[in-house]
Amino acid sequence: MAQVTLNVNGRKYSISCQDGQEDHLLGLSKYINQKIDELRGSMGQVSEAHLLLMAGLLLADELHEAYIQIDDGKTVGGEKSSANGDVEAEQVAAALESCADRLEDIAARLESQ
Repeated sequence: MAQVTLNVNGRKYSISCQDGQEDHLLGLSKYINQKIDELRGSMGQVSEAHLLLMAGLLLADELHEAYIQIDDGKTVGGEKSSANGDVEAEQVAAALESCADRLEDIAARLESQ
């Protein structure tokens, strides 16, 4: 397993990942930082945990909207064109739930500091 250090909201986090995924995770952390910067500008002074939670919710909303668009594209005559889409949607939903759990865990740890 590889290790990568991500800088999110000015804090460094050491994360384990599969070999070769380091650059992808760095790119994701940059995207998260963009969302945090947008929120900081509109929300003013809030706790870091609140800021991270709001960023997570924005990202989850973007993902949800993307799923709706994908689902709309996979319909033919009102029926799904493939059962594979259902399986993929379930896998993505499970991954999203896992990410949300991790964000909540990070937020809780930040609140306790």
